[in-house]
Amino acid sequence: MNIPYIITDKTVTAIVEGKVLTMNQDHPNFDATTTALNDESTNEQDVKNLFNVGAAIEDLSQGDIVVKDGVAYYKDEEIDNYCVDRAIAFMREDKPYKALLKFFDRLQANPSKRAVNELYRFLEHKNMPITPDGHFIAYKGVDLAYMDKYSRKFNNSVGQVLEMTRNKVDDDASIGCSSGFHAGSYEYADGYGGQNGRLMLVKIDPADVVSVPNDCECQKLRTCRYEVVSELEERKPLEECYNGQYGDLEDESEDDSEFYCEVCEYTSKDPNEFYDDGSEILCETCTEAACGDQTRYSACQDLNARDDSYADSSDNHGKAPIMDQEDVAKQSYKKGYTDAMDKFHSERDCLGRFCQKTSKS
Repeated sequence: MNIPYIITDKTVTAIVEGKVLTMNQDHPNFDATTTALNDESTNEQDVKNLFNVGAAIEDLSQGDIVVKDGVAYYKDEEIDNYCVDRAIAFMREDKPYKALLKFFDRLQANPSKRAVNELYRFLEHKNMPITPDGHFIAYKGVDLAYMDKYSRKFNNSVGQVLEMTRNKVDDDASIGCSSGFHAGSYEYADGYGGQNGRLMLVKIDPADVVSVPNDCECQKLRTCRYEVVSELEERKPLEECYNGQYGDLEDESEDDSEFYCEVCEYTSKDPNEFYDDGSEILCETCTEAACGDQTRYSACQDLNARDDSYADSSDNHGKAPIMDQEDVAKQSYKKGYTDAMDKFHSERDCLGRFCQKTSKS
């Protein structure tokens, strides 16, 4: 189809269905549009789709980002224009969109909405690329010995991870200098570090940002944690929107498996909370219960629901009860039962279960 158009180095203009459509060179589909307009098989709907930034963003994110009435949403949450600009930059530079989605996830993980809104203002200073794991790179000026220039107490050499409790970081943006770890834009950190200092690259999780002070044109932030990832040998800012050096784009192989107590059904990812006797897995509480620790025994969440048939009479005289091998609740008491009977065979608690004998004066 013959579509009227004009292409320059900085803009593309086309007339589609009687309407004039124009895009600048920073549009994510700039190159694709110039190619399509030179293709005789391109129709008007193709061109309209190419001019549609929202459709381009949705296509990039494979539907994870949705644009409705000019507003972008990620996981049903409205995202700031900064995030939209980042999405466009990722498309224009053909960067991995998964890193961008991880960045959005980390933003949403910040417990303070105010801190997130302040962070947007900080990140608008640019030259702070996103890393594969959804963090971002900022700058920090330190002295020649890699110590912070304010207190000279914190080592900022490459590889150091500095952190403090979040509630110890001042969250009041109206206060310029206060408690917390600081990082900044390239311009701020370079000026602060000076020629007699070093300029470090630090990786920050958006979830750890606490405040962005209003002074210095919002070019510095306070955070409860950061990692020093590199020293900037050449004094110039990072230019790309994405930096693949510091982090892993692939999903971290976290072990999401949970351990399961076969008695009280308690679950946890910490293997140290469980004991495997070769036939079954017990939580620490149930393990100690089977061995005669009445305090821990009574703490077991599932005791009230247990079948007491394994000890159904006071004249059991220390003989191991007959247990159904398929009954997990009964099997759990095999271990340590005989050894514990001298403590448990002669008294019952208020629920009719055997309990540790009490001394009588």
